[in-house]
Amino acid sequence: MEDQDTRADTPANGTGPGQYPPAAERAGATDDTQVGQVVVGAPATTRPLGKGISTPPHSRRAEARAAQQAARERVATLIAALGDTANPLHQGAVDDLVALGPAAVPALNEALSPNRPWLVAYRAAEALGQIGDGRAAGPLLEALHHPNSNVRWSAVRALAVVGDARALLELRRVAREDRGKTSWGEPVAGAARSALNHMQSQNMLLRGADLIKTAVACVLMLVALIVAWKVIGDLRTQLRQVGFEVVDPSVLAVPAPTARPDTASLQPTPGVSATPEPTATPLAQLVGTVRAAANVRALPEVANGAVIGRISEGDEIVFLASTADGQWYRIRLGTRYAASSKINSANGEGWVNRSLLSQPGGTVPVDDTPADFSGGTPASSPTPTP
Repeated sequence: MEDQDTRADTPANGTGPGQYPPAAERAGATDDTQVGQVVVGAPATTRPLGKGISTPPHSRRAEARAAQQAARERVATLIAALGDTANPLHQGAVDDLVALGPAAVPALNEALSPNRPWLVAYRAAEALGQIGDGRAAGPLLEALHHPNSNVRWSAVRALAVVGDARALLELRRVAREDRGKTSWGEPVAGAARSALNHMQSQNMLLRGADLIKTAVACVLMLVALIVAWKVIGDLRTQLRQVGFEVVDPSVLAVPAPTARPDTASLQPTPGVSATPEPTATPLAQLVGTVRAAANVRALPEVANGAVIGRISEGDEIVFLASTADGQWYRIRLGTRYAASSKINSANGEGWVNRSLLSQPGGTVPVDDTPADFSGGTPASSPTPTP
């Protein structure tokens, strides 16, 4: 194509591209063709390129391919950071993959393979659950047979969001047969039972959604007709009364001038501040909920952190602090929690893994030197509210 374009730009008389014949040859020179005569010396009309010229299709395709390649490289970098705790992208890799959305789903599905490190598969399942793409249902079902119990637990939680009818059967099997526990002590079967309850409640809501929508529409239409009928009746009554009511003369009277305030009364009283002093506003508590039943530990680690209590799914908790890596939160029970939930420490506080709790709605202070809450008497707690 490049050779053809060069030959097309080269004149027949042997001059180079972009050159024209001498003036003597241009004056009146003509060539005979099959359709008549072509004037060689005709002035060439050119049009400057303007902003309205669109980008050629091949350039747009090249830009699209470059963008897709950059996106694939970004996804591969983030997935590699999922299992590398020393990687600076490790902490926010899940959030960044969730932000990429459906574009990251194929690579995350491949990351669930048993050939990958368990931490990569565990966090990949967590990201797929937050994205909520249905394409992840099949790989997540296969991840239920992963040899690592942490990965199976994470896959169960993700299937509660993206699972289909096949997931109901597999989750029943896991709830019945799986005896594994996570490294922090959570049973995989318990997570499967919670996921089943969630999916079944969602299916019931979906089946009744259409009926509820129809009923609500009928009620709203009936209310609108009643209101419209009442408005029309009031308007007709007011129109009948126009011109028959006696107007109070005081309404038409000229208003009396307003007296100017005494300047002496506006003087500030000695010793009294003109503006009230602002009062300190207490800091709002960061409140969250328990996503799955969990153990409360004296230290933010599984190996040395003794179990000092247990919290139930749906309990309200208050975020007090977090570790430097953000994987553990120091919490205490809020005002609504199950009767079986308790924290056996002197101040009613303990550490829980972040994956078992909802994310706080603000910034949680970092506790660089976590205290050991093992020992001591349990702190008094408010009466649990079911």
